[in-house]
Amino acid sequence: MKRFLPVSVFLILAFAGCFTEYVYITTCAYKNQTDKSISFTWHSHDARHSLTEDTVFIIPPQGSHALKFGAEGHYPLPFCGDHMSPNPGDSIVVSNGEKQVIHKFYPPDPETNNLYQIKTYTLVQKRKRHITFEYIFTDTDFADTEPSAPMEPHSAPE
Repeated sequence: MKRFLPVSVFLILAFAGCFTEYVYITTCAYKNQTDKSISFTWHSHDARHSLTEDTVFIIPPQGSHALKFGAEGHYPLPFCGDHMSPNPGDSIVVSNGEKQVIHKFYPPDPETNNLYQIKTYTLVQKRKRHITFEYIFTDTDFADTEPSAPMEPHSAPE
């Protein structure tokens, strides 16, 4: 029994780090190049998520806000990371106080700039296990959209 102990210890130490999954981070930076504040609300039908400063925020004119998503072993897509999987009823509502755009996870509309789709973003930086995408809101995002309800009186996190 004693002669198997060194072999067992060696095998445990030899293979202890072989199955490590690295965490990959995707950062999505949202920039506002309009003259109005933009309200951003992510509605998730997953009971594990609640509305937080990362899912409800206001981007002031010429301001920005970034969200980070993490996953083990791969780069996550926007709003899809470990313990995050969009449901067919999930949506992102973006409003400039006068008009709003509703981005739906399902069914995806290939003709629009849907914030759930990676093709909508511009890759701005790629490092080891961390990529950064950017989306710039302009007045064209709100052209041909329906009027929205007034923005709720809350401020962006500091």
